[in-house]
Amino acid sequence: MDLAKYAALFVAESREHLKACNQLLIAWERAPAAAEPVNGLFRAIHSIKGMAATMGYTQVADVAHHAEGLLDAIRAGRVTVRPEYLDLLFRAVDGLGEGVEAAATGRDGAGTDAGALARALEVAASGTAVRPVSGAPAQGDGSAPGTLLDVRVMVRSGAPLRGARATLALRRVEALGQLSHLVPSAALFERDDFDGRFAFRLRTEAAPREVDAALRAAGEVASVTIDIAAADGVLDTAAFKQVRVDVARLDAMTKLAGELVVSRNRLLELLARAPDGELRRTVEALGRQVGQMQSEVLAARMTPVAELFDRFPRVVRDLARDLGKRVRLDVEGGEIEADRAVLEELGDPLVHLVRNAIDHGLEAPARRVAAGKPEEGRLRLVATRERNSVVIRVVDDGRGIDRARVLQQARDAGAVDESVQTLGDDQLLRVLARSGFSTATAVSGVSGRGVGVDVVVTRIRALGGSVELSSRVGQGTEFTLRVPLTLAIVNALLVRVGAERYAVPLAYVAETVDYDGGSKVDAGPRESLLVRGRAVPTVHLARLFDVPAAGGQRRPAVVLQLGERRAAVVVDSLEGQQDIVVEPFVAPAGTPPWFGGATILADGQPALILDAAALA
Repeated sequence: MDLAKYAALFVAESREHLKACNQLLIAWERAPAAAEPVNGLFRAIHSIKGMAATMGYTQVADVAHHAEGLLDAIRAGRVTVRPEYLDLLFRAVDGLGEGVEAAATGRDGAGTDAGALARALEVAASGTAVRPVSGAPAQGDGSAPGTLLDVRVMVRSGAPLRGARATLALRRVEALGQLSHLVPSAALFERDDFDGRFAFRLRTEAAPREVDAALRAAGEVASVTIDIAAADGVLDTAAFKQVRVDVARLDAMTKLAGELVVSRNRLLELLARAPDGELRRTVEALGRQVGQMQSEVLAARMTPVAELFDRFPRVVRDLARDLGKRVRLDVEGGEIEADRAVLEELGDPLVHLVRNAIDHGLEAPARRVAAGKPEEGRLRLVATRERNSVVIRVVDDGRGIDRARVLQQARDAGAVDESVQTLGDDQLLRVLARSGFSTATAVSGVSGRGVGVDVVVTRIRALGGSVELSSRVGQGTEFTLRVPLTLAIVNALLVRVGAERYAVPLAYVAETVDYDGGSKVDAGPRESLLVRGRAVPTVHLARLFDVPAAGGQRRPAVVLQLGERRAAVVVDSLEGQQDIVVEPFVAPAGTPPWFGGATILADGQPALILDAAALA
């Protein structure tokens, strides 16, 4: 059998198990007496071991085998839980992660020294009989005694805590034999979209009726289906109607769907000048079908923000330990969905903000107590949905930003004028986002080199999003990131300035108003429009682009809104709405920052996409 074609599946499933391992280890570290984290870890590592052994990744299987041995000794009471054993298991999970990533490139490895890691795990588990790695039966390989069963279970649809019921059912059935091929993974049971259905393979000497009784004893089990499996058969999970799709294939589908949208828009543009007839009705029907296909392809790209947030408990735990701080991470809104490509781009900015919050923001335990705060600092990652945008907030309850100190450093660096007496939130963000600017007094492995906020603002702006900052001394700091739901196809408002047309993403358009001399108000140094009783600063695109403006005092203005910030962008005319495909945009040197991409319009002509955040 050619196992190479299964490598991608091994890597994908192992990553899910390793993510669960990190979450379970952190939960176990907080509650050392709890039994469930140990059992969950054992199941996850056992699954990795079985898959690695089957695929021939011997170093991964060896480390997993010895980690499993330590866990078995702990849950059997032969070894007492000690902090150094938890640290060792964290290192083992890291080693397994390196091995899985090595497998993605066709290599076999589990960290820099898999042998030393395996020996350390074996020593820690001393007192228990550790089975030799050679000859250990692979998961479900037929070498163990008993009957191989394919089992499918459905928890009652209206049952509360479906994930907990499913987990309890698994714990009961594990006592009857060797469980493998669990679909979906146990880590996904606690997700809100878990529908209560799961399947697994069980090698057991128990009768099917005993397996059925054990599962139903968990309560709220609606149905159990048990079949005798062929020794070399594949577990039938068709009932779940889910398949894994290669990311490159999904990207190709999205690109093709985008090209179809452009072609549809072009056809509809041509038909606008044609008489009614069968051709018109056919093309209009085609347009609706392309729109539906576009929606389905984009929906397939949507991924819960939890996929991004799940990496941070381990990041926070390790960094807090390195800095001698106690930090509690709270995550909210993990069920909010966004385009996978958007979430991938958010990873680095969030890492920078989380590291800065722990290093700069949260005080050491003694300082927090002296300030009347709990010894443990609190860090929150919160995701919410606003219209066609995803908003992610990074909030800490630390010392806040010392604006006077930042202002003095900014003056010394020539970043602000000497006449500036205080920094508002917007000015503070601009100063902190200057390349090379840092408030750290010393360079460390965490910060101090002037990177961080600069990277965050640059990356988020490149996504067509915005960054906001709010900070209060002694109370904490909050960064707010707003990004579009998807980068592939967006609905845009077309505007004309001079001879050119530009696209403005509708996600940031609050309304359109008329601009004329009577609507202008005096609101400080900048010209503003009075919009619904509120002074909104104006941006004249003709002046900004240095092109002749249309004649007349009365022109349209597009009111952009990013969070609490507004700007009225004055244009020559409005050209209607259109679905546009965002094309990669590599700006030539010297290009102003208010262009965020490019597109091809329905008439085949190119147009630049305006960066709403830069204009605001």
